[in-house]
Amino acid sequence: MSSLQEEYFACLALRYTPGLGPKSWGPILRHYDTAYEGLKDAANWHSLALASEKSAAAAISELWRSKAEKEYRDSVRLGFGILPWTHPLFPTLLKELPDPPTCLYYLGDPGLLSNPAVGIVGARNSGPLGLEYATGISKNLSRNGVTIVSGFAKGIDSCAHEAALDGIGSTIAVLGTGLDMDFYPPDSLRLRNMVIESGLILSEFPPGTKPFARNFPFRNRLISGLSIGVLVVEAGITSGSLITARLAAEQGREVMAMPGPTGGSSFAGCLRLIKDGAALVETADDVLMNIRHALDIPGQEEGETQQRKVYAQKKELKSKLVSRPRPPVEEKPIVVAVDLSSLEPPELDIAKALEDSGKMHIDEIARGAGIDVAVAGAVILGMEVKGMVVRFPGMYYDLKRC
Repeated sequence: MSSLQEEYFACLALRYTPGLGPKSWGPILRHYDTAYEGLKDAANWHSLALASEKSAAAAISELWRSKAEKEYRDSVRLGFGILPWTHPLFPTLLKELPDPPTCLYYLGDPGLLSNPAVGIVGARNSGPLGLEYATGISKNLSRNGVTIVSGFAKGIDSCAHEAALDGIGSTIAVLGTGLDMDFYPPDSLRLRNMVIESGLILSEFPPGTKPFARNFPFRNRLISGLSIGVLVVEAGITSGSLITARLAAEQGREVMAMPGPTGGSSFAGCLRLIKDGAALVETADDVLMNIRHALDIPGQEEGETQQRKVYAQKKELKSKLVSRPRPPVEEKPIVVAVDLSSLEPPELDIAKALEDSGKMHIDEIARGAGIDVAVAGAVILGMEVKGMVVRFPGMYYDLKRC
């Protein structure tokens, strides 16, 4: 087995170790020079405060092996490009996330991951004006060498991808499915082939992963994570694009929005973002101005230093307005509204994990409940529908309390 294959297999082992999740992978992978070294040193994880004793024991016992071997075989058979954590092309920006992926699959040109990128997202059921905006800005940014990142959905996403293929920046499509799900979205095969030919398609999900709703918030964090800034072109007040914008703010990325015509519900989400501190942009030049600090473009005016100070102040204010709410501990309701005695596993395991700890990230919940994070995501979605849990931005949950 080559060093690349060895690293890839070690990353899969971490992914499938019971009790580990994105919040645990990051510290382990950052602590060691390679994923393979980290896996071999599992006996010391607990003493290094990297994982629980239970998770370390699971890694040592190789409880991950059957699932890791299956995914390894499937990805090799399908001919996916693979970027484990230690690969030179694995994006540094993603390593900075609190919940990074262990490895990425790709089709197309992975060299685009080294380009400065802007995420462009918006409504699936977009109108002509939103599509016009997305086309113009994506095309002009790409012609200026900026890579456009989006989620390959219908509407704004697809429009942004296709327009960006016109320029040298090209585009990166981040999927919420396995790379082999070429039937989703419907009628997207032509665009898919165009992106593979001249751009990049990317996913962290194993082969065969279908378009489950629970996967798309994970995809959204990669869209924002890969980008210097995220632009919401057209979005209603309940649009999923606002999740991507909030994730971008939590990750310290620039958040931008197009105002659209006043009074139109299809741009109401954009207006809300602008009121909360997102930068109002109307053209590609506006976007370039807002991300100039990250592109290291020299200023033309004598007041450049002052502009940077103003930008920093604005960004600090924006982060306060858009960041994830964290109510003081003393204000948190202490009475659980769920009758735990009426529950059975795995709902009971999840409820017990949340009962004392309060608001937790999905992978922390899975670890506390002793179940796989994918199972936890499916179960907790059902609990949310039943009114048993409350969901917060960034894949955080808590029991309903009264």
